[in-house]
Amino acid sequence: MIDENPTKALVIRLATPEDITIIEQLDSFSSSPTRDIHREMEKYFGSIDPSTHEHTYIFLIEINNVPCAKAELMLPPADSLQSAGYVKRVIVHPDYRGRGLARTLMQHIIDFSHTERHLEAIDLHVWDGNHSAIHLYESLGFSLQHRELYYRLKI
Repeated sequence: MIDENPTKALVIRLATPEDITIIEQLDSFSSSPTRDIHREMEKYFGSIDPSTHEHTYIFLIEINNVPCAKAELMLPPADSLQSAGYVKRVIVHPDYRGRGLARTLMQHIIDFSHTERHLEAIDLHVWDGNHSAIHLYESLGFSLQHRELYYRLKI
């Protein structure tokens, strides 16, 4: 008898308004200090004036129909001189971490940005302490542009 493990069906797809609950659940697993900043879902899926707002694509990874990772790609307005996209909120569900899903998702976004959107660059921010994300981004070819200092005074 041959011991066969069925292959898991991995799908990367664009999120729809029906995925808002899934997106919010995945966002809850973020360790980013800004993860609790209020987000208006209408910005992502509602009526947007393309001359004043960027468009955002939300990509989901599903394994056997279970959403397990997400990332967002923001695009500049069509009439903008800027030709760089911006990646944010790359999040993998804790049960699926360590399987290369963030790399798979980021490579998909890089390919999409180049072939479908004809962008010249992709920007992103990452927290200094997020060493695994820094390693991932650098291994994909991202290079450090500058460091920011963020201050807060509690009063």
